Amino acid sequence: ETRSMSRVVASRARPTASTVRARCSPRRGRRASASRRARASREEFEDEPRERDDRGRARRTTSGARASTSSRAGADDARLGRRAVALAMGASALVPMGTNANEDASATSAAVDYALPGPYRVRVLPQLEHTCAKCFPSCTGLSCLSRIKVYVPRVEVSPDALFPLGEVERGATRSRAEDDAMEAPYPVAIITPGFLIDGDAYASIARRLCSWGYVVVTYTKTESVAGGSLDDELSTAILDDLISWVGSDVLISPYADAEAVYLIGHSRGGKISMLQATRDKRIKAICLLDPVDNTVYAPLGVGYPSALAAMKVNPSAVPPVAIVGGANGGECAPAESNFAEFFAASPSGAVARDHPPWGISCGAGHFDFVDEATFVQKVICPEGTIDASATRDLSAAVAVAHGERIFRPSAAPDDDILERTLASLRSQWTDRGVEFSSVKRL
Repeated sequence: ETRSMSRVVASRARPTASTVRARCSPRRGRRASASRRARASREEFEDEPRERDDRGRARRTTSGARASTSSRAGADDARLGRRAVALAMGASALVPMGTNANEDASATSAAVDYALPGPYRVRVLPQLEHTCAKCFPSCTGLSCLSRIKVYVPRVEVSPDALFPLGEVERGATRSRAEDDAMEAPYPVAIITPGFLIDGDAYASIARRLCSWGYVVVTYTKTESVAGGSLDDELSTAILDDLISWVGSDVLISPYADAEAVYLIGHSRGGKISMLQATRDKRIKAICLLDPVDNTVYAPLGVGYPSALAAMKVNPSAVPPVAIVGGANGGECAPAESNFAEFFAASPSGAVARDHPPWGISCGAGHFDFVDEATFVQKVICPEGTIDASATRDLSAAVAVAHGERIFRPSAAPDDDILERTLASLRSQWTDRGVEFSSVKRL
């Protein structure tokens, strides 16, 4: 019995053939080591999956690698960044190395397609919450609470930084967080949802903006139909407090430029965004998605001012405007207070800071601007005559193009930027079998 037990112990201690192969194979060892390194370096942030086209095929997006192992990294960062944008649009041949900064910027601006994803990857911070302290006593307790999601651009780390060769000066290699910080601060884009719409309903637009180098904030207020709704003045105060919070939060502020704010608003959120824009010099641009002013459901009165009136009273306070409206808004966006009225009230010329307003209408329904309309929303408001995903693509492209002409202006005229963006969308829609004839400039 003793000899039998000894044989069992010896057989268990004896390495099997697979164990020997695993220990002796350098390839397997490298794979296991790489796997451990990947797990150890995994961040708490969520990477954006590659966007997919209508056939479900992954579309590659390139990003601006900024890291370098040489002492010339700082000098080369700007050139690498410009070329990354051109490469992302498949136009690297248009930007030859060795050109000066002006020629490089001009060639890149001519090649950039704002109707496609940008050069940055996207990471999503864990959900945050913020209570509007300045709103007390107008709101108390949970009614002042907002649930917040923040999208931050990610700069890819180059292979040279991960696996340096030869002599590397101290400090030449940087962590991913350090690479991201070198690009910061980014303009801040805040998306204000429509009445009783969750902020996550605009995730597709948020991700697209973030891929072009914006810290994007979406938020959901605590309100309900059953006596828990917030009036427009209080909603504007919440937005104002949110902008200040972004500039002071220890997690977000290193990446965000709270003095370069871009407001995007849908439906009632468009009205609230415009009210805030006319009162806040931090807002440098605004994009309205099927905005709605006062209606029979929210008539003019205490707590419910008119954004259209504010625009007409003080046009110089209105930042450069871009508007995308749906022609099938119905009672949800009545003609007397819809996107066409906002466009008519938008200033032009020198008052518009030399950026004429952009206005585009399409055959969309009022809730075609959200990622997925609910059954109730579809019942209340008529649906559009074009595919809802096309409406969202149009909204995202116009939002990006408008933001870029304000925050990162190029030599190209504003009208050329918009026409080039719409031409790209027309080509994409044609490939998908979507009719483009309903898209018109105001």
